[in-house]
Amino acid sequence: MPSLGPAEILVVLVIALLVFGPNKMPDIARQVGKGFREFKRVQQHLKSELRDVVSEFDAPSSTPSAGADPVPMLPPKDDPAPTVTAADPGPAATFELPAPPPAAEPDAPADPA
Repeated sequence: MPSLGPAEILVVLVIALLVFGPNKMPDIARQVGKGFREFKRVQQHLKSELRDVVSEFDAPSSTPSAGADPVPMLPPKDDPAPTVTAADPGPAATFELPAPPPAAEPDAPADPA
């Protein structure tokens, strides 16, 4: 991405002055400043929200004691998840589309006039 140097910024300001005139330039600059401040405020808010969410995931809510049972992360042994291998692809899925509705017959012929 090319950077804007002082010459490019000066050209943009001169063109803006010619297009908008000297009377509207302070109002435009004020609106641009408000926009930048609002953008920075929203950016800081999002940063703090993301920092809070990440810190909730990083810090465990309670550390398990030495004698406590850990939370199981796998399904129980009595309800195993089905596995599919290359040798057993399983039943082929078939999809049927519903038949289109019959075309409606017009009650009377259209009047070409």
